[in-house]
Amino acid sequence: MLERLQTAARAAVEKVAALHIKGAPRLMIYLFIVVIFAAIGAFLAGWCYNWWSVGKADLPVMIQFLGAVSSVSFVAAVAFFGRALIDEDDDGVPDEFEREDEDEKNSRR
Repeated sequence: MLERLQTAARAAVEKVAALHIKGAPRLMIYLFIVVIFAAIGAFLAGWCYNWWSVGKADLPVMIQFLGAVSSVSFVAAVAFFGRALIDEDDDGVPDEFEREDEDEKNSRR
């Protein structure tokens, strides 16, 4: 099970690394991915440790966590960064950034 997760994580990082996103947007995508996974992992580790040490699962806290992870703002943030990684024409530049470049060029004319 852990090996599958590691393989999936490596595949995701390789896909992100293959994109030619320059500068701050690339850093923000990496930072967002790391922060989200670290926060979720830390919460789950702490929740499991608390369950192990107390002997009783704290279900209200888990329900709050699931509510936060499935909230509109969290889903919107994940969708935004997910859209920033879509590259349908396989040129290595995400389509969202190509559109922004085209919009900037058109507005300057």
